[in-house]
Amino acid sequence: MSARILGVFIFLLSSSAGEAADFAGGAAVDWSAPYLGVSGGHGWLRDADRSFAPPLRSSGDDVVFGAHAGYLHQFGAFVLGGEAEYMRLDINFEGFPIDVENAASAKARAGFAFDRMLFTGHAGASYITTNIGLKDWGWVAGAGADYRLTENLAAGVSWDHMQFNRFDRTLIDGKIDLVKARLDFRF
Repeated sequence: MSARILGVFIFLLSSSAGEAADFAGGAAVDWSAPYLGVSGGHGWLRDADRSFAPPLRSSGDDVVFGAHAGYLHQFGAFVLGGEAEYMRLDINFEGFPIDVENAASAKARAGFAFDRMLFTGHAGASYITTNIGLKDWGWVAGAGADYRLTENLAAGVSWDHMQFNRFDRTLIDGKIDLVKARLDFRF
């Protein structure tokens, strides 16, 4: 599935090359704007339950999808902003009837723009839920790259790493990594 998402991203970049060359009349692109978007990709989960000796380790992976909204402001080449994101994870622990279901994150973004390309890092807080009632806050950090296809449309890729220690007051420490393709509409 991840190869299909990458294929769609490459198609979007190549199919709008003519329009992208014409938009903004050849002027430098300004990334200052609010935006809404969708994303899809793949997620990997690993955890260690320290209530066992040695710790019980488990993992899982699956397709993920979601939506996000944010605002960026450009100061010269520097770009700063924030983003809220909801991801439907539905990642099942292999061998266990436990699913990590949803993630909601609030992230600060900062980076540098090179005309139609934008490279950012992000960090913030993330809240996840499971099908067995456990839920908790953790932190999220990562990086991404976006390309302006048109004046209002941008496509990109992003990586998120989420960390949860003593999840929901248990002895479980967990990590989730997400790799996503993104499509944003800028206002």
